[in-house]
Amino acid sequence: MGELKYKYNRLKNTDGKRIIIVGGSGMAFDVDSSLIKENFPEYEVVNLGMYAALGTASVLDMAISYCHAGDIIIYAPEQNTQPLSMYLGSDFAWQALDGAYYMLPFFMMSEKNISLMAAAFPRFAVQKLKLFVTNSAPDPDSVYRKSAFNEYGDIADDLPQNTMLNGFDENTAVSYDTSVIPADYVSYLNECDKKATQKGSTLLFTYCPANKAAVVGAKESDFENAIDGYDLFLRNTLAIEVIGNPYDSIMDKEWFYDTNFHLNSNGKKLYTRQFIRNLKAYLSDSSVTAIDIPDKPSLLYATDTEKRVLLAGTYSGNTTITSITVGDDISMIEDYAFKGCASLKEIHIKNTVPSSLRIGQHLLDGTDANIYVPAEALSLYKTDYRFSVYSSRIYAEK
Repeated sequence: MGELKYKYNRLKNTDGKRIIIVGGSGMAFDVDSSLIKENFPEYEVVNLGMYAALGTASVLDMAISYCHAGDIIIYAPEQNTQPLSMYLGSDFAWQALDGAYYMLPFFMMSEKNISLMAAAFPRFAVQKLKLFVTNSAPDPDSVYRKSAFNEYGDIADDLPQNTMLNGFDENTAVSYDTSVIPADYVSYLNECDKKATQKGSTLLFTYCPANKAAVVGAKESDFENAIDGYDLFLRNTLAIEVIGNPYDSIMDKEWFYDTNFHLNSNGKKLYTRQFIRNLKAYLSDSSVTAIDIPDKPSLLYATDTEKRVLLAGTYSGNTTITSITVGDDISMIEDYAFKGCASLKEIHIKNTVPSSLRIGQHLLDGTDANIYVPAEALSLYKTDYRFSVYSSRIYAEK
């Protein structure tokens, strides 16, 4: 979240024509802005790709506010209900605003957002004070640390392989059903298109990469009908022009890194090549895109790897249990695993590598329990992509 202010400042202070990329964290992982700049030398590149947990609408509002004549804004949200909505992650917003409160107006653009931000501020203040008093601020040592980002706003680390067990995250399904994008969000995007046009900018929609192994119905006979129907729906309802083919963004699991939307280094190169070709086609640019197709990496974990899953039905609804220990042999906790556990106070996780333990967005739904992790891994858990949403409830084992 701390990276947003640097992305914002690049957006605000970069002169001339820009290619401004907006989306969830997929866009931070999935494009190589230096290759885009190389193929469109007359444009500067600003990558505003940011965590979907923050809310993509606020970041798109930033882009629209600071766009100017000749800019091309490319919106590529992850294919998931949260980024394709007016969602605002107010707790994350305060983390992003820490030390950069000049960005606050972009998180207060509706009465609902004002209420969410007001409700979240006391939680943020208490957490900030606690970190200060105990001198326990997390020290990130992962791909999400500050030094992982380059000047454009890309995640620039070398990410050689897919780190997910079986190659995809089973807790995060990818759906191309038209219900994924609600009517109020379509209206919002169309209003953004009007605002961009009034300022002499162009707003385009393109598809963010999605792991084919996680697509709902990917193995069913009507898979193509669903994709074609979704694409036609977007082109008929959005005022924004849709560029590219959705099938080019549905990629094999070998190209991904740690989520169903984050590509590894070879996957990034492959997708960026197509991204550039799509934009050239829109601009009627017939120049050659001289980027070689990279080799497909092998999977880090074989697809037949035995896994241990903590099933949602194992403890959910248990009103008497007070403490649960999750052994280091567990590789995934299903969503709603602790729903209805009214007496649960402690969840002890033995795994020292949080990225190897798959969780969803509803890990603690239905319980007031705190999470206790090995002391040496506390910073890793608090700054992990999935666990960070629960950072205020994560503590070191005594």
